[in-house]
Amino acid sequence: KYIEHEEFVSESDETTWIQFRQNERRNLDELYAGNCDGMTYKEIEEVFPEEFEARQTDKLAYRYPRGESYMDVTLRLEPLAHDLERTTEPLLIVAHQGILRIFYAYFMGLSRAEAPYVQIPLNHVIILKPHAYGCYEERVCLMPKEEMFCDGQDEPVTSMPMKTQDADDDSVMDAPSC
Repeated sequence: KYIEHEEFVSESDETTWIQFRQNERRNLDELYAGNCDGMTYKEIEEVFPEEFEARQTDKLAYRYPRGESYMDVTLRLEPLAHDLERTTEPLLIVAHQGILRIFYAYFMGLSRAEAPYVQIPLNHVIILKPHAYGCYEERVCLMPKEEMFCDGQDEPVTSMPMKTQDADDDSVMDAPSC
């Protein structure tokens, strides 16, 4: 929640900032995992091994039982992506990694098939600045990966692990960071 006020005057340079209202969008909700909602990938692999394997085979088109696929979410986000393209002022999008992957792929000109595998590390801000033929990208680390172990986040930094990963592969420590 934000603190409501009409104007905010910066003490450093006396710039006056006008408070904009928060704009919550339901189509920014995370990919709905249906019957697997609330489960970790490890739990899904144990309880629904066929579903786990099917998602690894085709992460883009795979739809959770009674849930959504990345394609479903892409269609849900398309009107919002068009609205964002028409926006002229800076905006901050706070969303789940799956949603951010789709937006990132869209604005960076990646294919739909690449979207589910885009690296969106936790505790980072990704700044995209549009130009004539795409976007300039800057990544700002808010918390080094070594500190992530202390903040209660137990999910991997990258997308769902592939079953063929080596036991020595650590998706948290090997993820892009500061």
